[in-house]
Amino acid sequence: MKLQEKQMIHGFAVDRSRYVPELHSQAYELHHVQSGARLLYIQNDDDNKVFSISFRTTPSDSTGVPHICEHSTLCGSRKFPLKEPFVELVKGSLNTFLNAMTFPDKTMYPVASRNAADFKNLMDVYLDAVFFPNMIKDKQVLMQEGWHYHLDSADDELTYRGVVYNEMKRVFSSPDSQMERHVMDAL
Repeated sequence: MKLQEKQMIHGFAVDRSRYVPELHSQAYELHHVQSGARLLYIQNDDDNKVFSISFRTTPSDSTGVPHICEHSTLCGSRKFPLKEPFVELVKGSLNTFLNAMTFPDKTMYPVASRNAADFKNLMDVYLDAVFFPNMIKDKQVLMQEGWHYHLDSADDELTYRGVVYNEMKRVFSSPDSQMERHVMDAL
């Protein structure tokens, strides 16, 4: 499909079209007229279909909120109310990539598959998770993924638990990662 600048397609306006020789691809920059969302569409002969919905998630502090939200977003949604829909999805998917990532300034939800039907299904699950996550209705999701107090019995000591909390404890326990974090903070 060849798109033309200023063309409208599915609510998106084509802003720019450019051939990228390094990728042997035609790149199109579009924007969604109603929401202002931006889209980069790269058209080429590669049969691997790739999609990513990404958001700027620049934190105001080091509490890890974007990372907690990334994890929590993938814990069920309006159409897929399972506790871990992506664990179930992987079992029957032909995906070539399925993950989510939080960076210091953005959060990405990329998926890829060579199978067109599988690709559309993956996109459906990801978009529903991103726009209609269960974490909005169920505070237990954020507590499970972020952190919460835990007490096995009345005599035990109160401890912290949480998926991201434990993940980051491991990451920040290495001297190399601590040094890198301090260097990045200083920069």
